[in-house]
Amino acid sequence: AVARMLHMGYAEKIALVFIVVSLAMKCGAVPMHMWTPDAYAEAPAGVTCLLVAVSQASLYGLFRVCFSLYGASLGSTVVPWTIIVMGVLSMFIGVTMAVIQKEMKRLMAYHSVSQIGYILMALGVGLLSLKDPQAMADYGFTAMKGGIFHIINYTMYKGLLFLTAGAVFYSAGTRNLNELGGLARVMPLTTFMFAIAAAAIAGLPPFNGFVSKLLIYQSTFAVYPLLAVAALVTSVLTLASFVKVFQTAFLGPAKKTFEKVTEVPASMLLGMSVLTIVIVALTLFPGWTLSHLVEPAAKALVDQAGYISAVMGGGL
Repeated sequence: AVARMLHMGYAEKIALVFIVVSLAMKCGAVPMHMWTPDAYAEAPAGVTCLLVAVSQASLYGLFRVCFSLYGASLGSTVVPWTIIVMGVLSMFIGVTMAVIQKEMKRLMAYHSVSQIGYILMALGVGLLSLKDPQAMADYGFTAMKGGIFHIINYTMYKGLLFLTAGAVFYSAGTRNLNELGGLARVMPLTTFMFAIAAAAIAGLPPFNGFVSKLLIYQSTFAVYPLLAVAALVTSVLTLASFVKVFQTAFLGPAKKTFEKVTEVPASMLLGMSVLTIVIVALTLFPGWTLSHLVEPAAKALVDQAGYISAVMGGGL
């Protein structure tokens, strides 16, 4: 396999650095996250959803490069811990910046940075266990499942959140939380779907975000308990942030400015409804998702030879 052919010489190490940095920049991880808030906040809601999908593809690419291309040849724990530190920084910087935002999409953009931190932390923990079969069985495989499941969950609820922000802007003409209020009375369907997505991203049980985060909590606690504490604190701040948005924009007294505001057209509700249904399905059937989608993907990361044979037909 390619991973066994690499001996991590100087050239291979430089290549790994460039690959990790470029993919981390593409997904918006700290400290390469500067483009994310502006791009996500200014792009139309539909385009932002595409950016979310692209960022998650780059994260899976990072999983694949680290496990299938380099694998056990990574040698020391420097690379795994570097990725873990990037994840922790992404979680904290993203969520703390989100809490202070007054514009809905910019707030959600910083939460994108924060959520990517969970996935990077899971990747780093999985890499730490790569050389130790017992560690892989104890916590490594759990971390990989949590990271992959969180990629799926994040794509769904973050896409829905951006679409609800777009719906608010379409009907109310603003995304400024200081100007919004009482929208639940005139946009009940958008309000309901926002609440579903907000609960999922905050990791409230029994929503799908809780399941993937629980796997990450369990695996990171086994490596270093403070990592799990960091993830839990981030989830609490995420919940506080979206409670603020829900209370400010959707609850409270109706403002005269929005007396003529109505629910968005059916064409916009359709896209949000599809994502809401997927989130509910992931919430109701997490076991099926784990066994049929997540675990096969995680096993393919560990089974380098099997993956290469399946993709390349045994050509490498």
